[in-house]
Amino acid sequence: MKNMSVFMDREETMARIDNTIRVLSHLDSPHESNSEETMSLKNTIDKEDRPKLVNLLEDVVVLLKDDPDNKSKIKEMWNKIMSGYGHIKPISEILKSVNEYFL
Repeated sequence: MKNMSVFMDREETMARIDNTIRVLSHLDSPHESNSEETMSLKNTIDKEDRPKLVNLLEDVVVLLKDDPDNKSKIKEMWNKIMSGYGHIKPISEILKSVNEYFL
């Protein structure tokens, strides 16, 4: 049962990263929701930093899906995101989950 739980949590982690990428990509859209997470991202990430963070998150999700055993590369990407954006609550929650289920 534990393995299924870890699998689900891994899937949920990747889904959360995908959702965050989508939110970051559309933060300036007038149709974007005003959820707490969206507002937090909008208020704490500079407009010019958003594409950089999106690229880093996309790289991480590709690694998690295609090469989840490559812990050194995942850790390298994790460190890049943590050093630049780890202070932002939604991002730190994602990083915590990646650390717990993939590293």
